[in-house]
Amino acid sequence: MLFGAPKVLESEVHHSQETQKGTCPICGMGCFVEVKIQDGIPVRIKADHNSPHPADCPRAGQAKTYHNHPDRLNYPMKRVGKRGEGKWQQISWEQALDEIAAKLGQIRDDHGPEAVQTLGGSFKGPGDAACWRWGNLFGTPNMMHQGKNCGSAEYLAEWSVYGTIGVVGYWPTPGVTKTAIFWGGNPPVPGGIAAEKAIKAARKAGTKIIVIDPRRSEAAELADIWLRIRPGADGALAYGFLNVIIHEGIYDKEFVEKWCLGFDELKEAVKDYTPQRVSELTWIPVEQIVEVARYYANNKPGNISFGLGTVELGNATNATVFGKAYLRAITGNLDLIGGQLLDDMPEFMQYRQELKWDTLLNHPLRTRDNVGAHLWPVAGVRGMKTFREAMAKLNPLGPGPAFYMMCTAPSAIWSAIIDQDPYPIKAVITQGTNSMVALANSRRVYQALTSPNLDLHVAMDHWMTPQAQLADYVLPATDGLERANLGGMWGFGNVTSAAMPTVKPQFERRDDYQLWRELGNRLGQQGEWPDTLEGWFDKLLEPSKITFAELASRDMPWLFPEPPQEKRYEKTGFATFSGKVELSSSLMQKLGYPGILPCEEPGWSPVRTPELFKEFPLVMTAGASSPFYYRSQHKQLDKMRRQHPKAFASIHPETAASLGIGDGDAVWVETPMGKVKQWAKLNDTLHPDVVHADGLWWYPEQEAYEPNLSGVWESNINSIIPDDHNFASFAGDNHLRAHICRITPVND
Repeated sequence: MLFGAPKVLESEVHHSQETQKGTCPICGMGCFVEVKIQDGIPVRIKADHNSPHPADCPRAGQAKTYHNHPDRLNYPMKRVGKRGEGKWQQISWEQALDEIAAKLGQIRDDHGPEAVQTLGGSFKGPGDAACWRWGNLFGTPNMMHQGKNCGSAEYLAEWSVYGTIGVVGYWPTPGVTKTAIFWGGNPPVPGGIAAEKAIKAARKAGTKIIVIDPRRSEAAELADIWLRIRPGADGALAYGFLNVIIHEGIYDKEFVEKWCLGFDELKEAVKDYTPQRVSELTWIPVEQIVEVARYYANNKPGNISFGLGTVELGNATNATVFGKAYLRAITGNLDLIGGQLLDDMPEFMQYRQELKWDTLLNHPLRTRDNVGAHLWPVAGVRGMKTFREAMAKLNPLGPGPAFYMMCTAPSAIWSAIIDQDPYPIKAVITQGTNSMVALANSRRVYQALTSPNLDLHVAMDHWMTPQAQLADYVLPATDGLERANLGGMWGFGNVTSAAMPTVKPQFERRDDYQLWRELGNRLGQQGEWPDTLEGWFDKLLEPSKITFAELASRDMPWLFPEPPQEKRYEKTGFATFSGKVELSSSLMQKLGYPGILPCEEPGWSPVRTPELFKEFPLVMTAGASSPFYYRSQHKQLDKMRRQHPKAFASIHPETAASLGIGDGDAVWVETPMGKVKQWAKLNDTLHPDVVHADGLWWYPEQEAYEPNLSGVWESNINSIIPDDHNFASFAGDNHLRAHICRITPVND
């Protein structure tokens, strides 16, 4: 039996019961739960409200179902038929590891370590950090996880301008923060009740809440001002805010004069983005643009959030993320309590040392940068070395979450497999990722994963996803209840937490760390890996002089820094080449980019491609977070599916009526690349010319394996979104939002 859930037999008379504290397995937030365990199996899971971060969201209530689900992967399997045919042989872990390591070693000998690519999904525990550690020791610069289409562009922009990041701690401080702008993000989803409470508390204490989003999201419902922006026009809006603030002279003149370089160049770059022009581009009234610009500049401290919606706009991302950094800087909101506190490295852990970045940069077998670095040099080995040079005085080890900048551009991976350009990728190891659903141009992803040029594809996961169905080996992973967890494994935020496993791993599930340790020990990395995940956590925590078990056993198993200090740059300067905020970035120029990137429209838009817009007359945003799912995950959970049963295309009632479409009707969502089927959901808060299409959909209940692959082609919006490098951001991120489309009824 390859699948099968443990059963709790109610007829048994004697049961052992206990309650343990742990972390929720549903997403990567590491929220704390209390777990009631009966005979080694979790039978009830609820939020731990005695912790600083309880699991309060709707998904957390399904953690028990997730853990015990009959469709979980439980044993290692080896493909014995054609890829995607669904013929498997159950094998031992030792056989799987021996065979995989032998193939990786042969690929390294024949093609170099760079011919191995790793792919990681949404953060769940230490798997990504262990993966990067292994890759750095192995010598491959070709590694990628979900951060490539999450924080990559935003963090790179901030590092380029002021040498660190200020988006992590963007929550408004009640009674201190005067202005909070949530831009392209919706904190109540996935942040749940805790995020909603934080926003309400700040607003009650006097914070002005401003939300920028094409949809009237849950966050917009809590806002004082909602700017309903045209998808993809965010860069124009950022430049418009800058235009108002500079033109009216309401920037922080003292800070700009003392701490900023390139102000005149910035002034020149934004001069044409008047409120009138920006209103035409963004579909936001002039009055709102001016009101928000003035309020943010005149009411400090203020902060501007990170938002996933602003980093998935392709080339339109560039001016957006740099524009947000410029706004924080010229208003003097950097490193202010209640404003944009600049991130501290995790002082509790020797994180960067343990990930072995120095080993990769100086690896004797590595002779090449990653496969996308010739197109996007900021995101690769050359970029990492340049950032280290810029940060040398303050931060010689370079950025904390360095893997955000080192992630290989997705489109370059597929080219390296299919076309072997600029050199071949011969092996792919994936952990908890479903690239055909999560990344753009799903057909090209499929072409790469089924290519005869790919010698090895290993998938470690909880589920038999469409991607795992195409693998050569499938390995069962533990979830957050079955493994130890240490917070702070993302490399930013000076805080960490610890939780022991609450139950023993079921069947033959193993934690991700053991995969990388065992492969490492077979490939020349002996002595580099502690025996257990907990042992590695002990090594990471050495600066704190506390063991993982000691921290996890505390009533409050968290390490917090001393109260934050502000304006630390007055003593140290900024971690840039000049020691100042570089509005025109010398680092970007060293890498071949302009010092200030131009403001561009998305690849397809009403402005950039007006003739094409006549054929596809709606602007489509896609992939907003659902309160019931975490990215492409959890479609197996019945309670969640009842709440959100299929992929919906939200459309204004007037637009729907003009197309002969009613609420709940099946519709075709079509771009210039093709069409998928979703179901209409009427929403009168959308602009009549805007559609929101659900992203990240597949149907686990449908037939698995070729040709259906669990319904991966039916509603998957990313299958009709391009991944051409001309559509990507300066960091090589996929362009997942802000396209054009048309909607038509499905007439079966």
